[in-house]
Amino acid sequence: MIRQTILKRLRLAACLLPLAVMSVATPAHAWTRTPHAVVGWIAEAELKKDNPAVWQKVKALLGDGELYDEAVAKWADDVRTSYPNLAHSVRIPVLGTVPLASDPACIADSPQTICADKAIAQYSAILHDASGHSAAERLDALKFILHLVGDLHQPLHGTEPGGAQTKVIIPGGILNVDAGGNAIATDIHSVWDYAIVKRHLGNDGTANTLGWELWGNTSLNPPVGGTARDWAVESRDLAKKYIFLDPVTPSSNDAYKVAACGGRTGIVCPSTAKVLPADYETRNYYLVSYRLKQAGLRLADVLVNALTTTI
Repeated sequence: MIRQTILKRLRLAACLLPLAVMSVATPAHAWTRTPHAVVGWIAEAELKKDNPAVWQKVKALLGDGELYDEAVAKWADDVRTSYPNLAHSVRIPVLGTVPLASDPACIADSPQTICADKAIAQYSAILHDASGHSAAERLDALKFILHLVGDLHQPLHGTEPGGAQTKVIIPGGILNVDAGGNAIATDIHSVWDYAIVKRHLGNDGTANTLGWELWGNTSLNPPVGGTARDWAVESRDLAKKYIFLDPVTPSSNDAYKVAACGGRTGIVCPSTAKVLPADYETRNYYLVSYRLKQAGLRLADVLVNALTTTI
């Protein structure tokens, strides 16, 4: 009876998501389509190796698709306007203490918003409930889980601010040169979404090639486990350490860091873009690759927990 009551509430919340009328201002999409597809690639490889029965259940929902299909991996971004109260992040202040999981850390002044950590739990319950949901509903839940697990491993999707208002110039950066070869500014969020992975892949790399690379790299062995909330806190802590300046304690790496401003910090971002070192993208690739592989392995665990036995 308790399980049925919980699932009924989750189903009701899921049905209400598209009907909410108030939009939430959130930063740019986390990871672009290729990194999201890499997360799916790693999860699929892990399931095929260790849990083929669960993979068959995933495949039954996907039909002709794969978890690493970019159309599948980016679907949740494509439908964002239909789910205005579903945040692809957990907004944990980078300048302060980490709130309790029960606190509205995602959007403190928007209590109707469902944060990514809670959404993963909600959609996992839908995926698990084969008798109470149609195959189409469970496929949507699967695609949301795939995407949101990846999102929470992008460091700037566990933080407040998210970096969308922080302008930077990386000399020769992927996003910092226009068609005429002139230097232009971009935001630090987009650098982490796209430019770091693009710099590594070049013009010919794909989700498939990067998936193979990360999967075969046995020295890249990130820990798994934890809850979706834990993953968000990890992202916040990584952003605090590697992306944002500490306003109190300077470090030797401050040339690579930006001010924590904008969003709900109450701090106005500088009007002039900060010039970061030319090796910023390559320097931060290891952290991005680490989080992508970690996200893929954790996604596999989420799917195993949801699909090993269904109701």
